[in-house]
Amino acid sequence: MASLDDILSTQKNGVIAINSLRGILQTISDNLAIITGYAAGNNPTNSCPTVVATTYQAVVGKGILFSVSVPASSGSNQVLIYDSATTGGISSANLIYSSLPANASNFVPYKDVRIHYSNGLVVVAQTGMSCVVSYTPNI
Repeated sequence: MASLDDILSTQKNGVIAINSLRGILQTISDNLAIITGYAAGNNPTNSCPTVVATTYQAVVGKGILFSVSVPASSGSNQVLIYDSATTGGISSANLIYSSLPANASNFVPYKDVRIHYSNGLVVVAQTGMSCVVSYTPNI
């Protein structure tokens, strides 16, 4: 049977090991952006609900639009994304993304876009279209 000194010595060694791991994990956490190549704000934190044949105000303010997924498409209709603080403020001047029509030979259902916006995101899915966008607001 182990003596009390042996048990306390084992306990002490366990505490030292746990403290050492805590320090290592803290170092990894502090440097995670460097380790992974991502800094704060360089990966999406939000996704809008699926937008189907409608106009949707995803967010107001500046940020980064990361990706656009267009799983359902119809003929020559498109998904359009505007840098606008309101749905009423959309115009060709603030159009920042438009999907290719589904009948285009180089149509792709998912795009990694990484586009900065300053006013907000308004997503327009034309008739027969649906989409989801991923973005990080307020950067």
